[in-house]
Amino acid sequence: MVQKTGCTEILQSLSHSDLCALKDTVTNKLTNIWTKEDVISVILNCSQSAEELLKRRKVVREAILKYLIRHDVSVPASLDKQRLIDKALFYWMQQEWKSKEAIDKAKHNLLAQIRKEESDQKVKQEIENVKTQTMLRELGKARKELEEARQKKDQLTRQVEEQRKKREEEQARRAEEQRKRQVAEQINRQLQEQMTAQAQDEAKRQLTMQMNIHLNITQSEASSQTVGDFDCQIIGEEFCRWFFILLNSQNPSFGRQPEEWGPQHFWDDAMLHFAYSVQEDKTEQYQSSTMVSQRLLSLVKDEELLFNPNISKNGMRCVTSPHGIVALAVAGTIHKNTQCVGIFEQLFGLIRTPIGGNNWKIKYVNLKVKALNGQLEIEQPSLSIELPALVAHLNELSVFIK
Repeated sequence: MVQKTGCTEILQSLSHSDLCALKDTVTNKLTNIWTKEDVISVILNCSQSAEELLKRRKVVREAILKYLIRHDVSVPASLDKQRLIDKALFYWMQQEWKSKEAIDKAKHNLLAQIRKEESDQKVKQEIENVKTQTMLRELGKARKELEEARQKKDQLTRQVEEQRKKREEEQARRAEEQRKRQVAEQINRQLQEQMTAQAQDEAKRQLTMQMNIHLNITQSEASSQTVGDFDCQIIGEEFCRWFFILLNSQNPSFGRQPEEWGPQHFWDDAMLHFAYSVQEDKTEQYQSSTMVSQRLLSLVKDEELLFNPNISKNGMRCVTSPHGIVALAVAGTIHKNTQCVGIFEQLFGLIRTPIGGNNWKIKYVNLKVKALNGQLEIEQPSLSIELPALVAHLNELSVFIK
């Protein structure tokens, strides 16, 4: 009863908006009561204990401090909220003890008076005996209540100690987690720096001759040669270097500034056939330069994959036609972070643009991906598409320009 009275007084010092917010918290917004008295009553009835109520965020530290000062409880103004709650709970327990002591004293005085007044009369003596028995039962009940109060005090003391230990353990746990995070971040930074350095070294090694954004051949070659004059292997190598560096640069882990990727590298009616095997075989179809470029971009930007083509003779084949058509197939590995997560085989169909002697755009892409169980390193895969099949694809592409 003392705790309820004290909590009521503290709640009355809060603003009406804070009381309504607190009421919504303890009732999960199941009631719609707006008067201050009813709100306080609902909060008290729905709170499991005085301590649980005082720990609510809306019951601010200043309200508890002012309550203790009003009741002449000596408290330093610098105490935190948890210690103020402990002070309030201890103060209420003292008030309950004082109330029980007053009841015991009143009962004792009443018993003495009854005995004195009825000592000369037998009837009064019998009544006194009955009353004495009643009082004794009440005294026993009071002793039991006092014992329960002592047990509650001991339980509260143990709870306070357990909470203190839990806070210390939580602080230690957070400190350990922070240390582990710092170590993990340091390791990740080192791995990122190593990957960046490796990517830069590989790019410097491979890019002795880089194609421009539309596979432009150098001006001197463009003025004197046609596609039929070029060696197919050189065309394939240059295209693969240009395409996969451009695509991989959209992934921050590649360690290069993103280059200009977009639908401008594809014909307007370009097609993408995407087949992949992770847990089950799936296929996707896309048509239009925008859809094709966006789907390929999502592989490196959203799914954070990196494509490593095998541009050796075993990993790449290329055939051309006098009509400005190129069919190119390449195999390679797919990486994510520091692991090899799959292999791929990709077929490109390129058609020369009417503007510029040696500019090509992508007309057709057939991408097949097979997932692996995260491996750090595997041998570069060989191409499964043989030359006759590649020539057949070249003939199919020739239909587009007839």
